[in-house]
Amino acid sequence: MSENSKPETGNPSAPRWEWLYVAGLALAGAALFCWRLGAAGLMDPDEGRYAEIAREILVSKNWLLPHLNFVPYLEKPPLMYWLTALSFGGLGYTEWAARLPSALGAVVGVFLAYGLGRALWGAAAAWAGALVLATSAGYLAMGRLLTLDMVFSLFLNLALGLGYLALSRERQGLWLWAYAALALAVLTKGPAALVLAGLIWGSWTLITRRPLRSLVQPRSWLLGAALALPWFLYVQWRFPDFFRYFILEHHLGRFLGAEMHPQPLYYYLPLLLGLLLPWSWLLPWALARRRALSDPARLFLLLWAGVVLVFFSLSRGKLPSYILPALLPLALLLGEALTGPPGLGRDGWQGWGGLRASLVLWGLTGWLLLGLYWWSPGPLGPAVARARVFAPVLPWGLAGFALAPTLTLIWRRPALLLAGALILSTLAPPVMERLSLRRSPKEVGLAAASHWQPGAALVGVKTYSPGLSFYSGQPFYLVDYQGELDFGRALSPAGREFFLPAAEVAAFARSRSRVLFFLKLPDLGPLKQSLPGNYPLLTPYRDCLLVLYEGK
Repeated sequence: MSENSKPETGNPSAPRWEWLYVAGLALAGAALFCWRLGAAGLMDPDEGRYAEIAREILVSKNWLLPHLNFVPYLEKPPLMYWLTALSFGGLGYTEWAARLPSALGAVVGVFLAYGLGRALWGAAAAWAGALVLATSAGYLAMGRLLTLDMVFSLFLNLALGLGYLALSRERQGLWLWAYAALALAVLTKGPAALVLAGLIWGSWTLITRRPLRSLVQPRSWLLGAALALPWFLYVQWRFPDFFRYFILEHHLGRFLGAEMHPQPLYYYLPLLLGLLLPWSWLLPWALARRRALSDPARLFLLLWAGVVLVFFSLSRGKLPSYILPALLPLALLLGEALTGPPGLGRDGWQGWGGLRASLVLWGLTGWLLLGLYWWSPGPLGPAVARARVFAPVLPWGLAGFALAPTLTLIWRRPALLLAGALILSTLAPPVMERLSLRRSPKEVGLAAASHWQPGAALVGVKTYSPGLSFYSGQPFYLVDYQGELDFGRALSPAGREFFLPAAEVAAFARSRSRVLFFLKLPDLGPLKQSLPGNYPLLTPYRDCLLVLYEGK
């Protein structure tokens, strides 16, 4: 095993010009993650849910117990809710404010990739790796959405990177910062951060035959516990059933059971390629070009990504965003491969045959997809027609996807790939805006708000939309509803007023000045039978309707 990797020193002028790298990353981060951040409406279920929880924190002034529809919501820890509530408090209840914590987390994550890559291989490889990360489809999308995953990935990746530097460079002082970051990851999404960090650090020490006692850090453990444990202990004190619900049901239950988001074992392999687009075409070449064991840094990055993929592949419940922490180490490996020796110049492709083959496959695929978009054969017609909902963005994206590797093959400059990826990434905002037209309850929420008057009520019949609550500013009264609010309903007697038995709906509606019913079409007929009257349609939303009932 070779000694620890050292930062690149072959280019003595690099430090003088490094400010250009930093400025370039800052500009790219601001453009990719903040431009038109608030143009798309918040989408249900995740964005609407987390925005509404943050709004209710400010309305109730209760920062310790997250609430959704004004009943306790304890599926996840509160850090992301706190950050979103702070953003709302300073910037107002806007989509831009809602997504700002994720966007900032993404930008900081890009600089984290740069800092770690610079410590391992120097500024050039770090800059390329950071841009690969920023322009990867999955990272770009998650950085522009209000979810827990980007902030969780930031803190987890910060902890993992600092822990590796502490182990490999014998800088014990970094452990305190690593465990502080790990505690924040736990406060964002839960104990999975501890499991992943332990598996990755432990695997690396075993494979490199380092003493396991190097992982024993009592002071750092105490700091992490002091940051993360108080909230969990407080909630457990308030609600003795919290441990069973949070740990056994929503963590071990999702990992071992098949009820929540079941997917096959191989689910994340093709998904990873999608999340890394357009760079996934180069991933096999980047991973195979050198033996990982020749460089401890590459070995650690491979373990980092591999443990995340294997761990969540073994889970019975799977969601695409779970493997987001694997993108940073893979992006760094791609950045090092694109800038490391042997060099690629105008004189030839020495040592880059694998890259050339990957670019040829990438380019051919791009031109084929562009051709199918315009001249699709009969069997592909329906699929292409569905894809055309993203026109005119999609054809431009396919053209850019095909041109980037083609021009790189012609001029033999990998920098053209980075430029092409940056240009492609500018199409993300319009794509997400078009997607939000189908997924966001913004219009129905604004319609509810425009028809509101004192004494009105919003009633959901067998269905619930947290995004509709956020945009209307009103809680739901729920009829025959079973779902994510059930546990909080059992904990909070005060919140039970928002749950109506079906037999009481008619009396409740007649006691209100008007009622806005949110329901599916098959449930409208039974409602009219139990509560006769006119129900003018205010607006449809996906498979639901918002209708108006005038009471007293």
